Amino acid sequence: MPGAASPSGASPRVTDTGRVSVARQAKLWQWAALVYTLAASAFFAFVPILPVQTSAGTRWVPPFALLGWGVFLPLLIPVALTLIPILVRRWRVRIAWICTALLGALCLFLALSWGFVFLPAPLIAAVGAFLTGRAPIEDVDVDDSPWKVPSS
Repeated sequence: MPGAASPSGASPRVTDTGRVSVARQAKLWQWAALVYTLAASAFFAFVPILPVQTSAGTRWVPPFALLGWGVFLPLLIPVALTLIPILVRRWRVRIAWICTALLGALCLFLALSWGFVFLPAPLIAAVGAFLTGRAPIEDVDVDDSPWKVPSS
């Protein structure tokens, strides 16, 4: 039970695992964008959103039921745009911002169809790209030792 006291009467102790680096936070945000994009792709592929006329009336079917595995080909574009910044080592910040901008433009271009489903992905990716750019600055260890006058 959360917040319950230990048998000795003292509250449970939470161990300090240290500071999470900005580079690690950036990676987590980038992975979150990828996971969200995969979830949005699965949602789009398997949720019944297409009307099909039958003799009994209108029936709603998922795109996967009509197109099969071909439905995933266009859905690979947003997945690739969130995966590339995770895999690239060189020019990481620049590539992360380019992929985020392309994903955002794709979502705005397709805003009236399935672009709204993917709209949180470029926002999450933008946080990851921003933190990727800040990581070399924020993660530097600062020397807090007092300054001493050099002897001459």
